[in-house]
Amino acid sequence: MTSAIILFSHGSVLCGAGEALERHAARLRDLGLADIVEIGYLNYSEPLFSEAVDECVRLGTDAIVVAPYFLVPGYFVNVDLPKCLAAAQDAHPDVAFIPAEPIGFDARLADALIETANRPLNRFQWRDDLLEAARHCRSNVNCPLYGTANCPAGKEGHVLTQPVCVQTYGKVRNGPPPALLVMAHGTPNPTANAEMYRVVEEIRERAAFPIVAAGFLDCNQPSIPEAIDQCVGLGAQSIVAVPYFLHPGMHVADDLPTLIEEAERRHPAVSFAMGSYLGQAGQLSEILADRIQVARDRYSDARNPPSPRA
Repeated sequence: MTSAIILFSHGSVLCGAGEALERHAARLRDLGLADIVEIGYLNYSEPLFSEAVDECVRLGTDAIVVAPYFLVPGYFVNVDLPKCLAAAQDAHPDVAFIPAEPIGFDARLADALIETANRPLNRFQWRDDLLEAARHCRSNVNCPLYGTANCPAGKEGHVLTQPVCVQTYGKVRNGPPPALLVMAHGTPNPTANAEMYRVVEEIRERAAFPIVAAGFLDCNQPSIPEAIDQCVGLGAQSIVAVPYFLHPGMHVADDLPTLIEEAERRHPAVSFAMGSYLGQAGQLSEILADRIQVARDRYSDARNPPSPRA
C-alpha cells in the first residue's frame, strides 16, 4: 500500500505565507512517515485540498491521513474539513481517508513560545513577511488583494511611525525579564480556545516570565490592546509579544505589528518586542508527526479488532 499524508490548511491571501508549512511537510518526508506528503488548502493558496487528493491518488495511494494544520478545533476543522473529506470520498470511493486531530494542546507548544520570546525579532524585521510577500506575488486576478492598495507587490515597505522606539529591541533583550503576551486570533466558539489557555497556563507554571497574558485579535476578550494594558497595570516595564498563529498572513505581517506600535504610543515608558509567529517553530513538525501516528493507529485498530476470547 502506498501511504500518503495531506496537511490540511486554510491558506492565506498573502503570497508566500505557506513557506513554514512547506518546511514542516519536508520534515515529515525526511522522517519517512509516508511515501507521499502533500499540502492541501481550503482557500486562496495552492494546491487546493481536492487537488492534493487527486495528486495522491495519481501517485497510487489508497489511504490518506489528513492532518489539520490548525491550532484549535474551530469552524474550519469541525465544519469545512468534514465537507472536504466527504467530497473527496465521493470522488475517490476506493481510497481510505483517515482524519487526524488538530494540533490542540501540547506542552511542546509552550517550549516553542518560550524559545521564540527569548529570541525576539529586531524591530526592522517585524514586517519582513509583508515585504517577502511581494517577492512571491502570483499576479493572480483571483487573489482578493490583486490590484488593490493592500497588495504587498505595490508597496515599497512600511514606514515606521515612531522611530524613537527602534531602541526597544535592545531594552527588552538586555533588561529585566519581560511580560509575555500571547497574541491569538480568536474564534466564534470560545470553548475552542481552551487548549490555547492550557498552553498559556503551562508557561505560567514554569515561571519563565513574571507576567503571562493572552489577547485576541477578534471574537474573544480580552483584545490584544486590553491584554497589553493589563500587563502594564500589573507593573510590566517591558513586553514581548508572540503571535499564536501558524501562517504569516496579513494579520501577522501587518495587523499585529500595528497593534504593538499603537501600544508603544499609549505606553511610551514600556519597552516592546515581538517574536516570530508560532508556525516557524520546529516543534510543530514533531507534534504533527504524533497526531498522524495516533490517527493511523486508531484506523489500524478499527480495521483489525482483537479476536474475541474463546
